[in-house]
Amino acid sequence: MTETIYYLTGRGGQLNTGLGEGLLDRGVSLAGREMSGDFMKLAFQAQLDLISRDLQDSFWHENAKVIAVSYGAYLLLHVLADLAPFPGHILLLSPVLGGFTDAKTMRDFSPPRSKRLMELSGNSDFPNPVKMEVHVGDQDWQSPSQMVIDFCNTVECEHTIVKGKGHELGKGYVGSLIDKWLLS
Repeated sequence: MTETIYYLTGRGGQLNTGLGEGLLDRGVSLAGREMSGDFMKLAFQAQLDLISRDLQDSFWHENAKVIAVSYGAYLLLHVLADLAPFPGHILLLSPVLGGFTDAKTMRDFSPPRSKRLMELSGNSDFPNPVKMEVHVGDQDWQSPSQMVIDFCNTVECEHTIVKGKGHELGKGYVGSLIDKWLLS
C-alpha cells in the first residue's frame, strides 16, 4: 500500500511540482493544500479550519507524516496550536513563524496573527508535537534562524540550520533529507 503524506506547499506552490514532484517520484501519494488559487482567497481562519479538518479526519495518528514549507508551515503551526499534541511525524522546511523586519535588506513581512506562535512557545503554551523537525537556511530573511532556534528550543523539536542557504534550501539538500525522513 502506498504511503500518503499530507503536504502544505509554500506560497504559490503546487502539490505536484518542486518538492511535491520529488515526493511523488519516491512513490508516495500526496494529500494536502496548495498555497495558491482558491485556497489563498479564503479568510485566514477558513484556511486553518480546512487544514484542521484534513488532519483530524485522515492524518491524526502516530504513523502520519506531514510536510509543510514556508507559509504552509505557518498555517500548520497555527492549526496545531489549538489541538492536542500531534501524534505523527512533522517536517518543516523554512517555516514562517511570524512577522519580522530585516533592516539590512529593508524587507518586512506581517502575516495574520503574526505574534501568536512565538508568544505561545515563549509561554510554553504550544502543544509540543510528538516528533517534529525543522530545517532553515542561516541566510533566510523570511524565516530568521534565531527565531527558529528559539521556537524549537521551547517546543522541544529538532532543528537544523543549513549553512549558506536562504529560504530555498536547494534540491540536493532537500532530496537527501526527504530520503532519510521517509525511512523514519
